[in-house]
Parts: sequence; structure tokens; C-alpha cells
Amino acid sequence: MGAASAAVAAVAAAGAAASDLRYHRGVGAGDTMEIFFERLNAGDRDSAVTLLDPRTEMRVHVAGNVRTLRGAEEVGGWFLRADTGLRMIPGAARDTGPNYECDILVMRPGAPSQHLDATFRVEAGKITAINLSPR
Repeated sequence: MGAASAAVAAVAAAGAAASDLRYHRGVGAGDTMEIFFERLNAGDRDSAVTLLDPRTEMRVHVAGNVRTLRGAEEVGGWFLRADTGLRMIPGAARDTGPNYECDILVMRPGAPSQHLDATFRVEAGKITAINLSPR
């Protein structure tokens, strides 16, 4: 095998290895959150909550109080028990590595829409922390 052929083979092998890594390495915060919101807004809440890490914590700020939910069962239950037709539409998103920060427009049938400031922490393709507070 000549030097040129070896170089082509090395580049092809590196490309194949990089291609395989995307299936084994966790996706970034932005990618994970895009999938989460897509599933949630399509009504597939069960599939959306599979993106939660088993140790997920969620803080919800309401009327000067903070409620903390711990564990995928408790946090996931919050999303699963939400009204049918719940939509969370992210806007002005900032992907800062493991954190995904955005303002969210929350819409529920029969209720006024709401704007929230949200921060999601993602590690290895799983949501590990959520902080929701009114704007």
C-alpha cells in the first residue's frame, strides 16, 4: 500500500470512528433539549421523560416559594400528570455546554399562557437538573 493509499485509508477509518462515536457518546445539551421538547410537544410525554437521568432534580419557583422534586419518577411524574395538550416552546435559547438556558412559552388548553425562565443541565445525553421560574 502506497503512502497516498495509507493516508486515504487512515482518513476513512477516522471518519468511520467519528461516525460511530455519535452513537456511543452523549449528545449535547442543545440536542437533548431539542429532542425533549419535540417529544413533549408532540404529546409523547412518556418518551420525553426517558431523557431524564434517574437522579434528576427539578426546582419550580411559584409565588415566592420553591418546590424541589427529586428523581426521575417524581420529576417525570410532573410532566406526565400535566394537562393534556401541554406545550413548552423554547425561545431565545443559549447552549452553554452542559447547560441549556431559555425562556419557555408554556401553553395549556383552558389556561392563560405563561413565560418561564428555564435552565436545564444535561450530562451524557440525560437531563440531570431543571430550574423553572416565572419571568
